[in-house]
Formats: sequence, C-alpha cells, structure tokens
Amino acid sequence: MKKTPIFDKHVALGAKMVPFAGYGMPIQYTSILEEHKTVRENVGLFDVSHMGEIDITGPGAVAFTEKIMTNQVANMKPGEAEYSIMLTDKGGIIDDLFVHFVSKEHIFLVVNASNAEKDYNWIKSHETPDVKVTDRSCDYAEIALQGPKAELVIKKLADFNAVDIPYFHFAFGQVAGKHVMVARTGYTGEDGFEVYTTNEDAPHVWDEFLKAGAEFGIKPIGLGARDTLRFEACYWLYGNELDETINPFEAGQKFAVKMEKDFIGKEALQKVEADGIKRKLVCIKMLEEGGVPRTHYKIYDGSTEVGFVTSGGMLPTAGYIGAMAYVPTNYKVGTRLQVETRGKLLACEIIKKPFYKGTAGAKREEK
Repeated sequence: MKKTPIFDKHVALGAKMVPFAGYGMPIQYTSILEEHKTVRENVGLFDVSHMGEIDITGPGAVAFTEKIMTNQVANMKPGEAEYSIMLTDKGGIIDDLFVHFVSKEHIFLVVNASNAEKDYNWIKSHETPDVKVTDRSCDYAEIALQGPKAELVIKKLADFNAVDIPYFHFAFGQVAGKHVMVARTGYTGEDGFEVYTTNEDAPHVWDEFLKAGAEFGIKPIGLGARDTLRFEACYWLYGNELDETINPFEAGQKFAVKMEKDFIGKEALQKVEADGIKRKLVCIKMLEEGGVPRTHYKIYDGSTEVGFVTSGGMLPTAGYIGAMAYVPTNYKVGTRLQVETRGKLLACEIIKKPFYKGTAGAKREEK
C-alpha cells in the first residue's frame, strides 16, 4: 500500500484510513455529512495526491494529444485546461481526464487514480517519434481547496493573484512560499483550486492551507464526502457512470467530443450516431421509502427491466435520496419508474440534472 506525502498528516488528524487505488487514503475525519456541509458552505481541503499525472512533450505534443483525445486541443492556449475523454477503437471510454496546455511542446494530463497505469500504458503505446510520454504520477502531490470560501484562503497564501485565474485555467507561482501550479478546477460542484506541488513541499502547503483557512471554517475532507459532493453535482465517476462498454454520447458528454476532427474512436462514434443512441444517463429522485439505490441495481418500467443504477444514495444538500442511471433515450424528465431495492420495486422519477448546482456552475456560466 502506497502512501501520499500527506499520509502522516491524515493519521495525526484522526482520519479513518482505507485502501484506494493502491494508496492509503482518508475516507473521513469526523463524519461524511459534516465534511460535505463544510465544502458546500465554507471550504474544504482534500489530499488527491493519488491522482495520475502524465507529461506529453516534444514538437508533436499538440498533434499527438489531439489524436488521442475527443476534445479540441489544437486551439487551446497556454494556461488553459479542459475536460476530455480517451476512447478505444470501439468508442468505449478508457478514461475521462483534464488536459492542461502548458505550451505547444508540453501537455500535462491529470488522470483518474484507478486508471493511471492503464492510461499511461495506452498513451505510451501510441507514442510517435516526435513526442515523449512520461509518467509523472510519483513526482507530484495534489491538494484540492474547494468551497465558496476557497478564494479567501488562497488569497492569503499566493504570491500572485490566484483568484483571477479563470475557470478551467491554470497558472504557476508560489503558494505558502513553495512553487506550485494552481488550476481552477475541481470535483465537488463548488468553486475552488487544485494545487500541484512536489512531494517534499506538500506537507508544508497542506499545513499552511489549514492555518490560513481556520478563520473561514476550513476542514480536511475525506474520500467519502468527495464522492457525495461529486454525486450531487452529477459528475461522472469512472467505473460507475463510465467504462469501456459506455460511449460518451450515452454518458451525456457530447460537449467534450469534437466530431469535426480526427481522433481514436471517431469511426465508432459515427456509427453510434448513425444507428441512434439507445440509452442515456439521467438523474432519478426516489419517491418511496424502503431502501437506497446502489450501483448495478435494476430499473423497471412496470414489469420490464429498462436500465440500471450507476451511483445512488442520500443527497445531503438536496435533501432526498437519488441516483444516476442509464435508461432508454425516449424516457423524459417526469417519467415514473421503479428501482429494485432489496427485492422490492420502489417508485422513482426522472428529474432534471444536476441534483445540486454549486458555485462551480456560476463559474462555468462566466466562462
């Protein structure tokens, strides 16, 4: 079991540690509900150093990345970040990730922790003579500062105007006296920053964030609340909403697929479009008590099985039990269905996405 550079800090803070993606990670410090509320109302601090980082460098970096990503890379400018997808030849999702355009000869990828090795090997297998693909996952620590008061905290520690970084952009500078890269991205539905630093500097940056944020109610946040926060915002989790049997059109990711360019998996997606998309990802609200929908639970329309749950549970801010699920594309908002839970069929209804729109939504609209 690997340890992040901040592992000892979590133990000292009394976190409950669990294995995740090969690392010992904090699942919670106090309670998931309390930590969830902290991020929605104030500001939370996450150790996400288990995430994978990959460098693509060389004169062919942009063209190479353009080929392996569904989103547009060639038109990006230094300091811009974007959400993108990598596909198999059959159109299935290998991973969803963030692309950071450092320069025309340097693209920095941040990939899901559970897929880091798979992603690197897949990208490396497509390497061309004019690019170099390097796994940098062990070279970086990542700390996420998330919540409506995140700006107030980073403003105290940055030697540059980090609060002026636009949404889905990044910049280099010093935070707490250490050289870092700060990206205005996140996985909670709230505004915030993801800070990339060295393993050596990470414990210091972590401590300084907690000190600077004390007056704003900052608390360390575990993986449990990270999941409930992303679920409320209807963000995809690889292995739940996404995998190699699901294509991005089904998952509602058409915004990140630029069909006017060439990329691996494009022909398969063209066939999907021609044949018609058969299912889609929706939000459902439980209308009947008696159980909580979980991953893989079946969804019925009367006696007919029509879909399955990808993520489900209590939505702390929204205040009800809900789920994300795949159902036929002809099912609209307002359609009533049933979820099979513990041998019972419980009534539910398709509702408009997302369950909760946080401060990140406002930043997206500004962008």
